Amino acid sequence: MAEKFTYITLDEEPETVVSTKEDICAQLESLGIQRGMVILVQADMKKLGYLIGGEQMLIEALMETVGYEGTIVMPTFTPQMADPACQKKHIARMYWEDVRQHALPFDKKLSAPEKADALIYQFLRNEGVVRSYHPLYSFAAWGKYAKILCDKHPLHFGLNQDSPLGKVSEFNGYVVLLGCDYNDCVMFQLARYHGEQLPIKLISAPIENNSRVQWKDMLELDFTKQDMGEIGEIMEDKSVVRTTYIGTAKCRFFSSREAVTLASSYFHIHNDEISMLEN
Repeated sequence: MAEKFTYITLDEEPETVVSTKEDICAQLESLGIQRGMVILVQADMKKLGYLIGGEQMLIEALMETVGYEGTIVMPTFTPQMADPACQKKHIARMYWEDVRQHALPFDKKLSAPEKADALIYQFLRNEGVVRSYHPLYSFAAWGKYAKILCDKHPLHFGLNQDSPLGKVSEFNGYVVLLGCDYNDCVMFQLARYHGEQLPIKLISAPIENNSRVQWKDMLELDFTKQDMGEIGEIMEDKSVVRTTYIGTAKCRFFSSREAVTLASSYFHIHNDEISMLEN
């Protein structure tokens, strides 16, 4: 007698959106990205569906869309390099001196960005990409203005108007958020130098000085955690944000100058309200 088998059918997974380079280029252009633009790009690759060619394909699509006369910028932050006394992650005090004595200095080629999307690591591998020198708030860039943007990154107040972030705004650049929400938007940090009276703190990080490790003290604003989503809502209400979808991910495109102006006003009003409540 033949044996009877029971077949179990697993529920089908939701269909994954598959995109080619041509698809991505068309969607980037539909956002409003044009040749010659300076763009600050942040992405969450996990939300973009299946890209044939992965991170490198997306990078090439961005490069082809802006052309070499344009410029692509990405944050490559390394906050894990800060002195353990300055870090939010809790390193037991008994190990602080060990960290200080054995830490490696910041290296533009070798220091890995913390919690970075795979896109950033792949971007750093591309020919022609340069990186600014800052042990905490470095940026990587490719294209016409890459060297200008990444040159002479001030150690003090590393996200101010003279930083690569400030230069993106100065060059009338744009922000591209691919699957990221407004809380991930680095450009809003520039506005905090304009619109808030934040306390100043001293923070240290290791740099190389005459082939030796030096712990460099730097002045920085004491950023507090704030929900940036409301700023994004204000921007969308004012119709300054263009959107499209890549895969199932919502992607946003807007002027860095408009973002900084609106965010600065928001922080100014928000802080006045807090001051009134405290008084």
